[in-house]
Amino acid sequence: MKVCIAYESKFGNGEKCAHYLSGAITKIGHETEVFSIRDVKPNSLPQADIYVFSSPTHVGGPPGKMKKFLKKMEIGKKEAKYALITTHMDPNTKTIEKMEALLEPKGLTKASDGLKIKVTGMKGPLEDGFEEKLDEFAANILGEK
Repeated sequence: MKVCIAYESKFGNGEKCAHYLSGAITKIGHETEVFSIRDVKPNSLPQADIYVFSSPTHVGGPPGKMKKFLKKMEIGKKEAKYALITTHMDPNTKTIEKMEALLEPKGLTKASDGLKIKVTGMKGPLEDGFEEKLDEFAANILGEK
């Protein structure tokens, strides 16, 4: 299975999650590609079976760059699935729900419930145990659990 991970990251926390997740998926035996949404156009993501989008939380939702990317994104493979990750300070964030609303018209199928990873300060670091959460998330989205 091929997984494409696209992330937005201001302080490097989302980038760290994206790359760790990529390694976890590769260990399970699947192929991954990782992109910053700053470096790829929304209509040029490679074909994949699962798309993972990782976003920080800014003022209770995804930042403008991520919203714009998801709105403009085009996926040619209609049977593809998606999964979402957010880094946050407030566990009541609605970032996952807001990203789901942007993806709903795209015709993708949700691979799992979204994953929230706590950032312990404005610039990090990530919560203890985030690696285990991402390992479990990888197995879940791939149906290996």
